[in-house]
Amino acid sequence: MRLIATLLLLAASSAWGATQVPDGKWRFQFVDNKGRADRPIEVFTYRPRRCDSRCPMVFLMAGAKREASNYLRHWETIADVQQLILVAPAFQPKAWPRAAGYNFGDVAGQPDREKWAFSAIEHLFDALRDGQEGYTIFGHGAGAQFVQRMAILRPDNRATVMVAANPGFYAMPEWRKEKGAEPYPYSLLGSPVADTELRRALAKRFILMVGERDDDPDEEGLGKGAAAMKQGEGRVERGENFIKAATAAAAELGVPLKWEMHEIPDTAHDGEAISRAAARILYGKK
Repeated sequence: MRLIATLLLLAASSAWGATQVPDGKWRFQFVDNKGRADRPIEVFTYRPRRCDSRCPMVFLMAGAKREASNYLRHWETIADVQQLILVAPAFQPKAWPRAAGYNFGDVAGQPDREKWAFSAIEHLFDALRDGQEGYTIFGHGAGAQFVQRMAILRPDNRATVMVAANPGFYAMPEWRKEKGAEPYPYSLLGSPVADTELRRALAKRFILMVGERDDDPDEEGLGKGAAAMKQGEGRVERGENFIKAATAAAAELGVPLKWEMHEIPDTAHDGEAISRAAARILYGKK
């Protein structure tokens, strides 16, 4: 195995990335000069040896334990077959504390959206891309909460498809208190966005995945507060209610809904199994 390098990488200001992802495994510290330069992000990458630096790029958002390198391993074989560059940023709790700093995008009290955690993905993409115009992003558990909220709060992102697998609860697609919306992070109420961003988000491809056996009522990431329980008893019910709400919002706002939900049989809260299922949805049975 080639030696994993560590590099202090500054965010690029040019149109293309300043640094190409090398083949094999790699690790570096990303300093986001476009966002939170005071919060460096450790990034793990993998590029198949038969894949050049212009191959499609997939971002992997880890669960609550922030174990980004594990998700890289889950996707390595997929990357070999499909010829993908994997990028797994680790938003370490010391720099991005608690769910507020990661799952919820570090949005609270931050008027500059370029300093949100969501925006760091866009800045990292700029630093690494070699002609790619877009990317795929996959998140599981807490990472799925990150992806789901990023889809709505930063709908100007360059992801061509966003995949959220087994999130515990959601920012529901509603911004009006009179419609029963709970404050952010449970809806858009009180967030920096409203119907304008939601309209754009609903028209972009978003895939929600829920394991049918991910039904442990005591699982830590499920969320048991009143606002979370209002979304449903468990992950499957909450996912169904989320998509129903998105369908209603799209009809009200007059936009085509490009969101979809997949219930994955015989699958629990398993990052590796749900990654394989995501690959089948995205790339077929190969």
